[in-house]
Amino acid sequence: EDLVSRLSTKGLKVLEVYSEWCGMCKSVLPLFKKIRLEKDDESALMFLAVSADKCGTIDTVTEHEGKSEPLFLFYRNGQLKSKVAGANVPMLSASIYEFTPANADIDDLEENPFYVAKRGDAGSKDGKHADAKHKAGKKK
Repeated sequence: EDLVSRLSTKGLKVLEVYSEWCGMCKSVLPLFKKIRLEKDDESALMFLAVSADKCGTIDTVTEHEGKSEPLFLFYRNGQLKSKVAGANVPMLSASIYEFTPANADIDDLEENPFYVAKRGDAGSKDGKHADAKHKAGKKK
């Protein structure tokens, strides 16, 4: 639920998907720290991590369950823009700089499928975000 809430906001979300038994990728931490220092606006750029084994709300995440290498997903305004498999630091860096907005306010929440689904599911009892789950897993 917290992941969907974060993806339903403006800006770029770099989501690291890892397997529970393997853990998060430590080799990319220096890159993420360097970029975080350069771009201090958390509304424009946020780094997140989720275990594929514990996240059943997003198709792209659950498809990675059981894999040993990390998968990095780049969501801009709730839409999947890119995927990077493995700790490919040059590709991660290029993708972060390419998709991070200068200002998160340029994104329109009405175009964010997670935001739209969350707003539409506000009264839902099961808390599932079927529309966002479907759209986020299919859009590029």
